[in-house]
Amino acid sequence: MKLFSTTNTLLLGCLVSFVHTKSVELNADNINTAISSGTWLIEHFSPYCIHCRNFAPDWKRLSEDLDYLTEESNFHFGTIDCSTQGDLCEAHGIMGYPTVQLWENGDKVEQYKGANKYDPLTEYIKQRIASASDASLEQQVLDEEEDETVPPEIEEAEEEEEQEEEAEEEAEEEQAEEEETGMSAEQDADSGVLPNPGGISVNLDSEQMKEIAASNVPWFVKFYAPWCPHCKNLAPTWTEMASQLRGQINVGEVNCDALPTVCETYEIRGFPTLKMFGQDGEPVQYASDRSLVSLMKFANTHAGPSVKELDTNELEQHLSVKDVALIYLHSTKENEIPELVQKIAGQFTSTIPVYATQDEGSFKKFNLAPSDLPAILIAKDNTFRIFPSHDFVNTKANREALATWIEKEQFPLVSKLGPSNQQSILQGDAPVVINIVNAKDTVSQSKFRNIANVWSKSLKADQIKVIFAEMDRAMWKDYVRDKFNIQHDETAKIVIFDAPNYTYFTKDINNEVLSIDKPEGLYVGLKNLKKLQGESTLLAHQKVGVSISRSIDWIFAHWFISFLGFGLVGSCVYRYLTFHNPKRLGGSVLPSFRPADAYTHKD
Repeated sequence: MKLFSTTNTLLLGCLVSFVHTKSVELNADNINTAISSGTWLIEHFSPYCIHCRNFAPDWKRLSEDLDYLTEESNFHFGTIDCSTQGDLCEAHGIMGYPTVQLWENGDKVEQYKGANKYDPLTEYIKQRIASASDASLEQQVLDEEEDETVPPEIEEAEEEEEQEEEAEEEAEEEQAEEEETGMSAEQDADSGVLPNPGGISVNLDSEQMKEIAASNVPWFVKFYAPWCPHCKNLAPTWTEMASQLRGQINVGEVNCDALPTVCETYEIRGFPTLKMFGQDGEPVQYASDRSLVSLMKFANTHAGPSVKELDTNELEQHLSVKDVALIYLHSTKENEIPELVQKIAGQFTSTIPVYATQDEGSFKKFNLAPSDLPAILIAKDNTFRIFPSHDFVNTKANREALATWIEKEQFPLVSKLGPSNQQSILQGDAPVVINIVNAKDTVSQSKFRNIANVWSKSLKADQIKVIFAEMDRAMWKDYVRDKFNIQHDETAKIVIFDAPNYTYFTKDINNEVLSIDKPEGLYVGLKNLKKLQGESTLLAHQKVGVSISRSIDWIFAHWFISFLGFGLVGSCVYRYLTFHNPKRLGGSVLPSFRPADAYTHKD
């Protein structure tokens, strides 16, 4: 059975790696020629986007099953990798991934706004082909019935009607785009649309800033100037933060060179200036360091309550874009969140979102009855784990117990290492199995996930907690070179990083290189870390510093033993000095172990 499961996983990985078999890979060199005729459904994606990877099997199946439309209806499928074709995706107005657009004869028709699933897309394609066929047939009939000469008054009426239709279509397109990108803060507040749906930083204008300032919807806004070097340095971190806050907090930016009046209104005196809007009163200005962790902590702290009360539909939306979430389920009519839950939410605000719900639909989703409430659970990997206690009184013991449980359960089966979680994983107290892999190598990723799954199922209660994590080779190439002495290439590499002991291992207990294709050696190595031959990640001066630090920690942890030890050593030194050379102590008030009239051989 295990062999069958492993084989299925490998086959799935192979299928995913060839997801675009029936699609044409479009780029700046071939797109104009390729899409100049016919109808094209084009997917814009990034290999680093987890939602694109989840969508990949549906797109592959869609392009294969409907491949016959190429001959029947001149309908084609295409893909654009925005990580390598950034200018092309920017020209297409791509704001998030994956984005699917419909093009006809080289011109954009519309952007697909339905769910990125096989069935909705199939229905959408069939409707478009049917409408195109009807329009073609209607035009053919009109052409046959049309007279050679058209009266001027009829021609003018037709032109006016066409202009009205075009104006209506433009208005509908503008409204659709506004809804899609979440540009209207009032709409977000009224309709319950998930904030920041595309995980992007929106370019804001003066009207949008007025809407944001007048609403209660949280927006984290960056005021910048294109020429500012500090703004340029912040840009990648700001983009990553917007991606991390997808579905949680709206993120935007204002170009002060283009909108000086707006920046003057909000008293912008330097660049970049970061402010949180949407709360009662004046916007709150960010004044700490510009690391991703600090930015996210500020955004989560100032974007409203640390615990968000949601109904079943809203909860489903949030869980669809978050790998891990902490959920408090209760039946309190007053919507009162216990102080314990609020404090825990504040403690983990930068690493894990905390939601609350009293919706019966949510209780059923997690197989809980009203008698089981209140309850706290962690949802991850399409499953959930319930905190064993139902006592949420704010005591020190309860806080420590809940925090310890969250720290143990907060990581999914395989964590994607990024700036927001690198500190908790790479500087934590648990060994980390790291898969250093190319983002497009879905086969290796699938194998690694299967390895993590097998290990997770074999864990016993008394075994050491192990974290499985993936490093994108391109993003972390400098880190793995300096830390693990691994050079950049296309082959997946496995490393066991014993973070508490600053040691890493690349070979198993038999001194063979750890391999994703030989998981048995990895499993045995994890159970016998002390028997593995590892290498330190510390330099010489760092080793000295760590040794001193650990010695000091031990002394304070065992202060009584340390006091007795230092006292014994001190007394021995003192006895030695006073017995052999009492004059060295001069007129000390302390007693000497050698009296002045002590017997000597001279006597």
